[in-house]
Amino acid sequence: MKKNFFISLLLISFFSYSQDTYNTYKIGFKAGVLSEMGKVSGGGFPVLNIDLSKQLTPGLSISGDLMFGWSEGEHKNSTYSNNYNYDVNFQAISANLVLNLLNIGDISRENRKLGLNIKAGLGFLAINGDGKDNGENLVIEQGLFSSKSVFIPTSLGLKYKVADNLQLITSYDLMLPIGPGLDGMERNVNRESKYDVGFQIMNLGVSYNFGKNKSSMEWINPLDVISTKVNVFEQEVTSLTIDSDGDGVADKFDQDNNTPVGVSVDGSGKALDVDSDGIPDYKDIDPFTAPGVSVDSNGRELDDDQDGVPNSMDEEPNSPAGCTVNFQGRQIVGKGAFLPTVYFDVSSSEVSYSNYQRLATVASVLKANPGYKLRVIGFADSDGSTDKNYKLGLQRANAVIESLVNTFGIDLDRMIADSQGENNLLANEEQKMSFNSNSDGVKGTKTFKSLNRRVQFIIE
Repeated sequence: MKKNFFISLLLISFFSYSQDTYNTYKIGFKAGVLSEMGKVSGGGFPVLNIDLSKQLTPGLSISGDLMFGWSEGEHKNSTYSNNYNYDVNFQAISANLVLNLLNIGDISRENRKLGLNIKAGLGFLAINGDGKDNGENLVIEQGLFSSKSVFIPTSLGLKYKVADNLQLITSYDLMLPIGPGLDGMERNVNRESKYDVGFQIMNLGVSYNFGKNKSSMEWINPLDVISTKVNVFEQEVTSLTIDSDGDGVADKFDQDNNTPVGVSVDGSGKALDVDSDGIPDYKDIDPFTAPGVSVDSNGRELDDDQDGVPNSMDEEPNSPAGCTVNFQGRQIVGKGAFLPTVYFDVSSSEVSYSNYQRLATVASVLKANPGYKLRVIGFADSDGSTDKNYKLGLQRANAVIESLVNTFGIDLDRMIADSQGENNLLANEEQKMSFNSNSDGVKGTKTFKSLNRRVQFIIE
């Protein structure tokens, strides 16, 4: 049912489309021999025919025909007398509908070179000549648009395609005059039919399809074309449902067709990159770096002197290795020095891999200053009870101390665990940050609670 609907829609658009895609105009030249079929018989007379046609559809065209010829004949027992003869020239014009029989229905056109058509229409016949009726001279004259000049042209034709736009043609034409016909005889005497029996022509000729295109519409099967278009359309529709990486964006529109399972993507299928640092969020250890800063392959802002203060905030980007600095990256001596903060996931006290670079800085400071002792203070966000948050802060402080001892060999006696729970929040949790959640400019928001889930250090 769906396919039939598509075919119907495409058939409607095909014929307007094909006017520009295929040649639709054709001119033909034919030469033939005429034989009179009335009571005054005659035959073997030359006829020339020129026609210009316009293809409306692969199966239907209209044509205008111009015909010239000569005919003569004799009847020795005529209605008028015992002897009647005529000798005339004639010209005819007609307008016709032409039906291409082999283009009706779903008949294969592949490599087909033969065409079969029938033609019928309405025309006007002009006659000029003379005759004799039992020795008496007669003038036979009929104007082109006189009341008796109407005739009905019919034809059965066969054509053979020689080239894309060139055909050989042969046809049998039957012309049915309404008036006297070529012999000039009225048929209403003695109650005989007033309509002339007509005359017939056998033709041979050529026709040429002209235009800017290579192919002609009369040799095209519209159903073949439409069927091809439907198949392409169905393939396009099918492709819209294919999503190889399962990210919810069809392959046809997916600019990254190998997104890992479970990764959030934007409308183009690319993994989200909230801070637009070029590192997708699922790989970004620090997904909220400031706009425009340089980051490493893990999404962390670069810190060239490894003092724990990123380059964009470091006022002394060449601090000596292991020295103590403040929050601006300036070297200081003694208490009040700044050490990097360690951050945690929601309700977690596990030290993530991304924090070990910060702990490395802390360890370097402690090793460079053997007299330093640290108070390691854990914090939590405001979610949950006060008691629970205090315990979570203490767990985080102890987890950091354990990492410094086990990974960097810092003496346990140099560190004291403490907790402030949800007290002394660093960031305003009511504040929200807006960002582009995808390449289409759709906005998203995040709170700053993650900045309160931390461990800080105080040198004592």
